[in-house]
Order: sequence, then C-alpha cells, then structure tokens
Amino acid sequence: MDKLIIKGLEFIGHCGITEEERTPGQRLSADIEVTLDISKATASDRLEDTVNYVEICDKVLAIGRLEKYNLLETLAERIASEILKSYNVTDVMIRLRKCSVPIEAIHGYFEVEIRRKKS
Repeated sequence: MDKLIIKGLEFIGHCGITEEERTPGQRLSADIEVTLDISKATASDRLEDTVNYVEICDKVLAIGRLEKYNLLETLAERIASEILKSYNVTDVMIRLRKCSVPIEAIHGYFEVEIRRKKS
C-alpha cells in the first residue's frame, strides 16, 4: 500500500491538564501518515482519485484549534478517528507533540504516537 505523509502541521491547540494550559492554548505540531491505494490517481493524475491532503490539514486544524482536551492522547485519537471516518484510507498514524512543555528540564517536547486501522 501507498502512504501520504504530512509533517510538521502546527497550530495553537487547547490541550492540557490545567486550565492555564488549555485556555490561552499552546503550540502543537502534528505529523499525519495515511495508508491508501494511489494507483488510480497515479494513472489519472486527478485529485478526485486520491485523498486531498489540504482537506486533511484543514480537518486536523479545525479539531485541534476549536476543541479542548486534557490529554494529548485524546486529541490524537480524535484526529485519527475523524480521518478514518472521512477518507478512503486503510489506516492512519498520528504523531502529536506539545512544542513547549512546562517542565524546566525538558528542552524538547512531549509527543504521543498512535496508529489506527479502519475496521
């Protein structure tokens, strides 16, 4: 199977245990990988025969910007579920990270990765 990969989609999301994290929002970044058959699209060269990655980005941004979550894991699950429901893909991988974390010793980020298959 083929894959469509989106790396580094950034947005201000409302995700965190404390209200101080959720209310103003914080910078989140997502990598999305979907598995699908693109053979029809490669033969036709038509967008209608594949998955529109701009639509996927718009959907992720809408979910991430408009809804509030306590856990990064819950937001990743919500994104994965919506992609599986909305597009002709067999599975999805979501890697979601908080770009700034409220722990002095961490100079990187928190990240969760989930993989889900269409049932």
